[in-house]
Amino acid sequence: GQPLVRSMATRRALSRGVQIFAGGCLGLHQYDTWIGDRVFNRNFRAVWAAILTTYDYKINFDATEPSNPSKIHGRVARRWFDVCADNGGLYIKLGQSCQQLNHVLPPEFTSLFSQMFDSAPPVSNESIIRVFQEDFQGKSPQEVFAVFDPNPIASASIAQVHKAVTKDGKKVAVKIQKPYIERQIPWDLGCYRLLVFCLEKIFDLPMYWTVHSVCDSIRQEADFRVEAKNAERASEGLVDNPDAYIPHINHELTTKRVLTMEWVDGVRMTDAEKIKEMGFSVENVMQKVVETFSEQIFLTGFIHADPHPGNVLIRPNPSNSSRPQVVLLDHGLYVESSEKFRKEYCNLWRAMVLMDRDSVKDICTSWGVGDSDFFASMQLLKPYRPQKRAVHVANTTIDDILHMQVKMKDRVKNLLHDTKLVPRELILLGRNMNIIRSCNKGLGSPVNRVSIMAYYANRGTYAVNPLRKSDNEGTIVKGHMTVDRWEVAYSEVVFRARLFLISCFYYSTKVWQRLNAFMGRESEGFEELIEKRISQTIEAKFGLRLDLDADGKAFG
Repeated sequence: GQPLVRSMATRRALSRGVQIFAGGCLGLHQYDTWIGDRVFNRNFRAVWAAILTTYDYKINFDATEPSNPSKIHGRVARRWFDVCADNGGLYIKLGQSCQQLNHVLPPEFTSLFSQMFDSAPPVSNESIIRVFQEDFQGKSPQEVFAVFDPNPIASASIAQVHKAVTKDGKKVAVKIQKPYIERQIPWDLGCYRLLVFCLEKIFDLPMYWTVHSVCDSIRQEADFRVEAKNAERASEGLVDNPDAYIPHINHELTTKRVLTMEWVDGVRMTDAEKIKEMGFSVENVMQKVVETFSEQIFLTGFIHADPHPGNVLIRPNPSNSSRPQVVLLDHGLYVESSEKFRKEYCNLWRAMVLMDRDSVKDICTSWGVGDSDFFASMQLLKPYRPQKRAVHVANTTIDDILHMQVKMKDRVKNLLHDTKLVPRELILLGRNMNIIRSCNKGLGSPVNRVSIMAYYANRGTYAVNPLRKSDNEGTIVKGHMTVDRWEVAYSEVVFRARLFLISCFYYSTKVWQRLNAFMGRESEGFEELIEKRISQTIEAKFGLRLDLDADGKAFG
C-alpha cells in the first residue's frame, strides 16, 4: 500500500505542478496582452521564428536539389513576414527594409515583403491624449492648440500625425508617439541583439557588427527631440539649395514623444499623375530629388536615411511657382558622416567612374572590404567592371548555381574580411541610396541617377562642408566648393568625359524605350538595365537569382 500511496502523491504533485505552470503561462500571456504591451508575446514569436529558420537552413536546406532552396526561402520569408505583421512597431520597419533589397535578397523575400508598408491602424484618441498629457504637464491637445483634429491624417508604425492650429494661427502637423512604443523598444532591441548574436555564431557569418549602430539609430528615432535637432541641422546644410525645403520645428511644442512642425501641402514624389497636374515634369522633379540627396551624401555628410515616398513631398516653390520644390519630412533616422569618411566616399565614387581600380581597392582595403569590385558594384548599384569584361551568366547551369550557393558563405566572409574597419556610415547610407534607386525605377527611370551622384561626388572631393566650417584662406570658393583650379583641371576633363559616356548610355536606353513604346512594345528603362546587370553579377558570384520587379509593386 505504501508504494501506491507514494505513487498517487507523486502524480498529484506532478498534476498540481503542471496546472500551476499552465496557469502561470496563461496569466503571463493575459498580463502581457492587456498590461505589458505584448513584450513577451512579440519577442517569443521572434525567437521561435529564428529557431525554425535556423532549423530550415541548417537541417532542411539541400543544395543538391534544385527546387529545395526556393521552397526554403519561401517558407522562411512567409514566417518572418507574419512575425513583422503581427508584432508591428519596429518590426514593420524591418519588413520595409526587406522590400527595398530586391537586388540582394531572393525573390521569395522581396515579392512578399513588397506588400508591407509603414502604415498601421491608429490607436484610440484616449491613448493619444494620455501620451500628450504625460509630456505637457497634464494639458490636453485641445488646451495647447487653438484647433486640434482628433482624427489622424496618417498612422505609421511608431507614431501618428494630427493636423492642428497654434494659438497664433499657424497650421502645424503634430506627430504623437503611440503609447506602447517607449516600453517595447528596450525589449525589442534586446531581442534583436540576442538573435543576431546567435545567428552569427550558428551560421558563422559577420552580422553582429551592425547591431550597435542599428540600435542607436532606432533609439534616436524614438526621441522626437533628436528628430527636431536633425531637421534644423539638415536645413542648415541645404540652406543654399532653393529647390529643397525642410519644415520649421516649433520647439516650444515639442517633447520626447510629441513633435510639432510647420504644415506643408504637397504630393508624394512618386505620384506621377499629381505631379503632372501641378504642371511639373516627372523628370525635373526626380532630378531635384536625386540632387538633394546627393548634396547630403557628398557635400554635407548629414544624410536622411529613410527617404521613402511618404517622407518626400513635392510642391510649387513659394518664391517661384513654376519650379518644383522638394520637401523632406520625418527626420528621425539620419546618418552623420565623419569628414574622413565623406572625403573617402567621394574619392571612391570618383575612382569608380574613372575606372581607377587601384584607388578603389586601396579605399576598400582600408574599410576592411576584401572584394573591392563587388563592393563598388553595390555602391553604384550598377555593375563595376574595370576590366571592361561583361559578366556572362546566360550559360550558367543549375549545377553552377547550386555550387555557388554552397560557397556563398565563404564569399560573404571575404567581402567583409575585417568588420572592425567597416565604416558604420555605410549601414544607413546604403538604405538611402537604395530607396532613391527604387523610386527612380518605379517612375520609369526618368533621370540618370548614377551620373548625377557621380557629379556631386566629384564636387565633394574638393568641397568645404557647410556644416563643418574650416579655414579657407588662399582657396577659391564657389558655393560649397573650394578648389585649386590648376590642380584639378586635367582630372576634371577626364572625369567629365567619363560622365559623358555614362550619359550616352542612359540616353540611348531612353531613345530605345520610347521607340518601343511608340511601337506598342514594352522595354526596360535605365534602372532596370543596370539592375539586371548587377543581379547577373550577384548570380555569378553567389548563385542567387533575384526578383527585379518586387519594388515596382510599391508604385501605382
